[in-house]
Amino acid sequence: MASSRKELNGHRQEKNQMSKINVAIVGVGNVTKTLIKGLEFYQNSTEGLWHPKLAGFTVNDISVRGVYDVDSSKVGKKIKDMVTDYKINSDLSVQAGILDDPINVPNGQLKSIKYNEFVDSLKKIKPDFLVNLISSGMDKSSESYAKAALEVGCSFLNATSSKTISPELRSSFESKGVMILGDDLMSQFGGTAFHRGMMELLINRGITIRKAYQLDVGGNADTQNTMAEQLREKKRKIKTESISIEVPYQFRSTAGTTEYAEQLGNSRVSYYWIEAKGFLGAPLEMDLSLRTNDSSNGCNVILDSIRAAKFAISKNDLAKSEIISAYAFKNPPKKTKIRESIKAFEETFANSANY
Repeated sequence: MASSRKELNGHRQEKNQMSKINVAIVGVGNVTKTLIKGLEFYQNSTEGLWHPKLAGFTVNDISVRGVYDVDSSKVGKKIKDMVTDYKINSDLSVQAGILDDPINVPNGQLKSIKYNEFVDSLKKIKPDFLVNLISSGMDKSSESYAKAALEVGCSFLNATSSKTISPELRSSFESKGVMILGDDLMSQFGGTAFHRGMMELLINRGITIRKAYQLDVGGNADTQNTMAEQLREKKRKIKTESISIEVPYQFRSTAGTTEYAEQLGNSRVSYYWIEAKGFLGAPLEMDLSLRTNDSSNGCNVILDSIRAAKFAISKNDLAKSEIISAYAFKNPPKKTKIRESIKAFEETFANSANY
């Protein structure tokens, strides 16, 4: 009897160990701090979670094992001392990351490590996922982080607008039994998701869209970085193409960040205008605004992507990365309409009899 109980406990311990999803994050900004805060908060609550349980996992199965940044004012600090509005039990300290791009930091206070040093650090942590949350426009650094994840053999989630996924790189990740997901995270109810939802409703109700725009104003560091003309045009192109997926014909459309307003802090205000026509050409015009919190708006989607990917990897079903990326990102390898992407994701990971 004692032997059987010991064996059963051993199986339970093995199952618990297998169910943990270990994560490393690069870029310690508002999203990272909000995500870590959320993992603490949701140990005792599910209010505000889009999918409390997904692919057999709860958010309690996710553990952040390492965080990295290149701002010397952050490197060496403990996360619990950086999150001031919630008690964090973690003793994690911010480690130095890779810097392969020019970056604006007050007084030039930068602290980075070489690529090989970062790889060695990841090997010690042994994460299942490396989540890229660095500032927009750091394309070379994003590329290096993806390469490091591949070398270590962990999956890579690219929340930035940097183009990291190519057929060749995706094949290289899959050859190691892991995934690369991206690019450019689409928030749960941010400007792009809301805009696409409105477009889909109009089209499904037989309305003809003629012209539209979405103009975003934000107050965080990422918005400030987006003001660089080349990056602003790049992100505008991604957003405009993402939105136009919902409409089966050409129309005049513009979508993108137009201004940085420090007083908004971590908030973003999106302004929408749509001109359309209905029966007998009857005019329809929408003019509205939406204010959201950038950091919290992305966390549900990140947590969903990690849990879904972990399950698919455990089943060696790596092709499911297309479903996850279409659901969670503005610029995935395979683009689908927003309702179709949510339906495919939930049928695969939330509603399946496998769970």
